[in-house]
Amino acid sequence: MAATLRALSAAGVLLVLSACATAPPPAVSVVPTAATPATTASASAESTSTASGTGSAAPATSATASASATSSAPSPTASATGLVLHPKGLSGMDFGRSEDAVSALLTAQLGKPDDSYTGPVCEVDSDTAYGRQLAYGAAALLFQSKAGGNADSKRTFTSWVINLGQPLPSALRVADGFPVDTSFSALKSSFPKGKLSRVTLGEAAVYVFRTPAGIWYRGDDKKTPTDMGSGPMGTCE
Repeated sequence: MAATLRALSAAGVLLVLSACATAPPPAVSVVPTAATPATTASASAESTSTASGTGSAAPATSATASASATSSAPSPTASATGLVLHPKGLSGMDFGRSEDAVSALLTAQLGKPDDSYTGPVCEVDSDTAYGRQLAYGAAALLFQSKAGGNADSKRTFTSWVINLGQPLPSALRVADGFPVDTSFSALKSSFPKGKLSRVTLGEAAVYVFRTPAGIWYRGDDKKTPTDMGSGPMGTCE
């Protein structure tokens, strides 16, 4: 029987990589530090001025200017609109970006993931990629190495999947125009050029509707999709 790497189930986000994945590594932690240099620089300038007895404000002004330049450096911080899952990836992070860059953005805006998993993408394939999955509520974001990878291989952002029966974090949403409460018939009306296919997985099968933009919807019957995503749909046999 073929092995399927279904990213999600009715019970919630599950491991998309392998049923025998390794223990999850510690979640990436990103703490913006832009405010610290400004405080330290100002204190240093004030101390220097007091020690010299000059009372001059020039050093403090220079230090403050330097701190302002430091604090203006770009860093991943939360925005008012949150993150958007779209056909090519995530807000500001298209598929192909490094795992470090994407996970830093996710941590800055969504905090630590609810779960994380690492392991071979398909254990029945000796030349499989090595992957990692980060779960945030109903959403799973996936990263994979090249074929034949291992735990030390560099991984890139390859796909995302969400369970349509579970809520997304408030700071995460799907791009406008792609419904999360829908049916296959409604999708066909909304996307006339989209295609519904029956995909056989060994003795089982799923139904997949692909929109022209690349986002897909998947379900166990012809009526209602149970999850949606973009990027490769993980299966192995």
